[in-house]
Amino acid sequence: MNDRRNSAIRLAKAAALGATVSVLLSVSPASAFKLFGVHLWGEKETEQVTEEVPDPVRYDVTLTTNDPELKESLDSISLLVSEKDKPVSGTIGLLSKARNDKRRLVAALYAKALYGGTVAILINGRPFETVPIDAVLNRGGQANVSIHVIAGPVFTFSQPDAATTSGQAIDLADYGVVAGELASSERVVEAGRKLVSAWRDDGYPFATISQSTLTADHDTDTLEVRIRLDSGASAVFGTVTVVGAEDVDPQFIIRQADIQRGARFSPQVLADAGTRLRALGVFDSVIIEEADQLAADGSLPITITVSERKSKTFGVGVTAATTDGLGFEGFWTHRNLFGHAESFRIEGGVTGIGRSNFSTGLDYHIAATFKKPGVWGPMTSFRSTAEIQLQNTEAFQKQSVGGSVGFEHEFSKTTTGEIDLKYEYARFDETVGPSVASIISLPTQIVRDTRDNKLNPTSGYRVLLYGEPSYDLNNSNAFFKTRAAFSTYRAVNEARTVVLAGRVAAGTIVGSDLADIPADRRFYAGGGGSIRGYNYQVAGPRSGGQPTGGLSFAEASAEVRFSVTDTIGLAAFVDSGGAFASAIPGENGTWYTGVGAGVRYLTPVGPLRLDVAVPLNKISGEPGFGFYLGLGQAF
Repeated sequence: MNDRRNSAIRLAKAAALGATVSVLLSVSPASAFKLFGVHLWGEKETEQVTEEVPDPVRYDVTLTTNDPELKESLDSISLLVSEKDKPVSGTIGLLSKARNDKRRLVAALYAKALYGGTVAILINGRPFETVPIDAVLNRGGQANVSIHVIAGPVFTFSQPDAATTSGQAIDLADYGVVAGELASSERVVEAGRKLVSAWRDDGYPFATISQSTLTADHDTDTLEVRIRLDSGASAVFGTVTVVGAEDVDPQFIIRQADIQRGARFSPQVLADAGTRLRALGVFDSVIIEEADQLAADGSLPITITVSERKSKTFGVGVTAATTDGLGFEGFWTHRNLFGHAESFRIEGGVTGIGRSNFSTGLDYHIAATFKKPGVWGPMTSFRSTAEIQLQNTEAFQKQSVGGSVGFEHEFSKTTTGEIDLKYEYARFDETVGPSVASIISLPTQIVRDTRDNKLNPTSGYRVLLYGEPSYDLNNSNAFFKTRAAFSTYRAVNEARTVVLAGRVAAGTIVGSDLADIPADRRFYAGGGGSIRGYNYQVAGPRSGGQPTGGLSFAEASAEVRFSVTDTIGLAAFVDSGGAFASAIPGENGTWYTGVGAGVRYLTPVGPLRLDVAVPLNKISGEPGFGFYLGLGQAF
């Protein structure tokens, strides 16, 4: 949708005529190849599992109930039914399975507020409770098991009785147990969990349910609930101890955890501390535990146990696209340079080997990035970057060197901000606009993100506000670039298998004419992350058949996502918008629309996405459709 200065990202422009994919390879003795766990080629490995059961007893089983609506769920809950093809070990094995099944089925009735129900399990016509353990059950063939379930009446809650052990009354209606409502046992369990959680949140780390009694009144079909909560003592945080740290400074870990000694105990503070420490990228695991008793001063000691990752790592990647050819990338990273989780990364790559339009040349880039967390408190990080690149796109050819220094700050779990001081010197060939630019800028952005999953969201929203005042020292030219984006997600069913997703975005550049803005700083539209159905950069102003970019852009997308199985999903979408020569989005330009559909394969790191789209208003000389392959949803 807008300028993409990183040459690796630029490969998305090729997706309109083909797919771009990165594959990490590892060498093993096997000749087969798998991608995200899916067998692709070679000899498929098989596992032979031989199940040997001593004294095997096979059986046939039937389950009947007077409530047909319960039949399917009871069949799935009963192990005798769901595992009927697996023999059990002797008479004791079948009796044990029957006893376990009765508990499971009774619990299932209680979960549906059916406290007057009964479960009878017969083995060869006898109640299993009366079958001797030395009986021979399968003489002459399989044992016969029959399960009879009578649902009984539906119970409701009577007025619950809840209080602390010190006599303080508790209103269980606040936790889901309400007189007159369906008396599901699961509601009682959940109410107890919520009750303990609420008191822990209020500073009582040892809160526990000391008594929970359920009494079914079969005369009135009501369930009496009696709960007593032992709150224990309130507490404040005490000494924080670090275990397992080797190369990372324990005092730095304590500062980043930010568990303030003397502050009121809060499980959320501990959860946030764990999230913050894991985000440092230097630990394989972080476990934060509270002591099981208070210290002599009445405070609660906390222990942070960490397992460190290897501090140094490197990797390589391969990209391939029908129009951009082959590309190779590599990186080396040190995650803990000076013992305070400082990271230093060097990366480089070359792309465009064998691309269809070879005259545009290859792309190169090399960059070094340093990041230091915990400056000015645990929520602020310092970063600096230096980069050299040669970039070729349909809109411009660019050679540049630049660098930046800046800060990232976490205002809350959902709101973050960034600000950088950036300098770049660039030379452009075959471009409309300045051929040389020497730009100092102050890119700043703030993001609020409430999505439940960053790569595959089903709820929440994301808002981005970006501003970048810039001054071109070479051309004595000032301009101000801004953009905003909003995306939202909503599941339309309880199982979250159907999700509606929407996105709108717009931006503008003010202060200079289009001809005075360097080509890479303008807005462009089209491509997999913008308007699908169009090639990268082409959905906007053109001169002599070449994209020129614009002073503004506007985009809107709507997508319906369907989960077919746990690993396979489908999507249908429409994208619309474009880049415009005017600083007012929508003016002095053409509005482009693409429609399409896609397939999603859910991997442990997010959905692998394959989309195909067609343009509704085709651009002369451009493809009539586009394929897009990527990791994560389109937005």
